[in-house]
Amino acid sequence: MKDKNLTKRKLIDAVGEIINSKGFRAVRTSSVARIAGVDRKLVYRYFGNLNNLTEAYIIENDYWMLFSDQLKKLLNEAKTEESGMIISGILQELFKFFLQEKEMQNLILMELNGGNRMMQSIHNARESLGQDFLEITDPHFINSTVNFRAVAALLVGGIYYIILHTRSNGNKFADINVKSGDGANAILETIAQVVDWAFKAAGTP
Repeated sequence: MKDKNLTKRKLIDAVGEIINSKGFRAVRTSSVARIAGVDRKLVYRYFGNLNNLTEAYIIENDYWMLFSDQLKKLLNEAKTEESGMIISGILQELFKFFLQEKEMQNLILMELNGGNRMMQSIHNARESLGQDFLEITDPHFINSTVNFRAVAALLVGGIYYIILHTRSNGNKFADINVKSGDGANAILETIAQVVDWAFKAAGTP
């Protein structure tokens, strides 16, 4: 069992190395096996096929996929009055995770570039989880002028863009350096403020 787990780890790491250096199109069974230093047959033995192996890598490095079970449990157990606080916490954790995890940054960039069925599939799975995530907020915004789904879209999109822009073009965006403690804290506090404003604008706690 120990050898099996070690081999699976090597294969998943090899996929990550290829994706981060050459992109999805360079992921081939032979190249993965070569980098992992194992027989290519083990890809099929332990994962069934190359797509399943690649998906295993993605799940390990995507915030929504990695914590999907915990997020679903949290949402299922949430009391109605806790919704705003829970949503703020989830978005704040997304910011912290995405800021630190270059692998997920690369995955989002590849998704934006398009043309990959697996990334589209992962996006759809993320959207499905997002539906669960937003359904607990819907009751708060019935008969209000606040579209919280649009608010969430702006927050998630903003998190991705600020971090990717900082990574590519320098340390500051809107004069905020998210790589600094003060800058990161400013974003985290503002996420909570925006969610709170939305709930208050809808007349809910």
